[in-house]
Amino acid sequence: MNLKLTSAFSFYKWKHRYSIKELIEFENDPNVVEQRKRTISILFIAFIIYSISATIPALMASYGHAVVTNIFVQLFLLTNLILVRTTRKHTNIAIFTSFGLCLILFLSFITETDWTIGMDAYWLFVLILPFVTNYLAGVIYGGISALSGFVLSVTLFYTDLVNYLQPYGRNMVQWFPIIYLVAMFTAAVIEYELTAYQIDKKLSDEKLAYFQNERTRRLKEQLSIYQNNEQVIRRYKHDLRHYNRVLASLIQEKEYDKAAEYLREFDSMLEQVTVVSFCENSIVNELLTIYASRCQKLGFKMRVKAMVPERFPMEETDLTSLVANALENAVEAQERVDADKRQIKIEIVYNGKKLKLMTQNPVAVATSFGNDGLPISTRDIPSGIGSHQIKSIAEKYSGAASFTQEGNNFILKAVMTCL
Repeated sequence: MNLKLTSAFSFYKWKHRYSIKELIEFENDPNVVEQRKRTISILFIAFIIYSISATIPALMASYGHAVVTNIFVQLFLLTNLILVRTTRKHTNIAIFTSFGLCLILFLSFITETDWTIGMDAYWLFVLILPFVTNYLAGVIYGGISALSGFVLSVTLFYTDLVNYLQPYGRNMVQWFPIIYLVAMFTAAVIEYELTAYQIDKKLSDEKLAYFQNERTRRLKEQLSIYQNNEQVIRRYKHDLRHYNRVLASLIQEKEYDKAAEYLREFDSMLEQVTVVSFCENSIVNELLTIYASRCQKLGFKMRVKAMVPERFPMEETDLTSLVANALENAVEAQERVDADKRQIKIEIVYNGKKLKLMTQNPVAVATSFGNDGLPISTRDIPSGIGSHQIKSIAEKYSGAASFTQEGNNFILKAVMTCL
């Protein structure tokens, strides 16, 4: 029973996902600004056309008050339409427009003398104002804009100015500002959720694009390795008969030491061929192949132990980020180490329940660690993003990551539960 209550409560609990700063930054994104400007322009044109159509019957009925009100609305909206098309400050224009329209309505309400006309339609417009402003300017600026309707209703219903209005029922006078606050809150929640969804989708699209580009880059680099291997193998295949003749000649002449030395030289030449199959998992295999090739270019061979199946319960983007960041940090460290001391040892093993990762490599200088246990970057432009990524991925899979230095060796260990 308690579990059910907890689940129900967590379902209805509103979760804060983005801060005010992040919401404002999203609203000022160039693509969002252009989309908002188009929407505001269309809406302003629609309101102008409606106002013009409402002016015609008022003229025919000689209803001067409505004619003047509509003309003011048309001129005001036309001015703001020009502003929104020539500037990028759509949020400021939304605030200015909402307060300006409420001011025009305020003057219309208190100067109306023909109470048989009825002003209820205007109040309906005021009631939907929060939904319009939030959609046009976002949850923060739209909320500020929507305050114009609240100020208008409080000013007219909760002060002596109510005596200048046509007679309204008690419920209208007492409850309209409160109902308006409820409408403001509802509009803000709806717009927040829509904005959060848009931000989530934008981040998801950017992440997907990044990993697609990375995958393309890795495939190109791996193809280059394959092509290099093919060239080396072709060359050695062509020269193999010559090597065999030289070796046979040395053996026949009983120059065994020279034959052994010749075999060692030939074996070292084969090191130019990069290993391209470390484990069953294609992503891990690609990354290990690429970084093994980089290690060879730096003059040493990466020691690898990899036992990862093709499929296991981990997102491909997380697996890519985990292995790539670990290897990238290790290889970068070797670029600053003396050539004769360069080495990288990596172990990545999945045992059916947990994925274990370990890298070990020498470092040129002592590593400093922050209060969070993460190494402090020694680059000219510090980043530390890789270590943060590794830690966050480990924690995402109910695991942990540790970064230590033993002597001159930097050691990374990470374990994750993948069931």
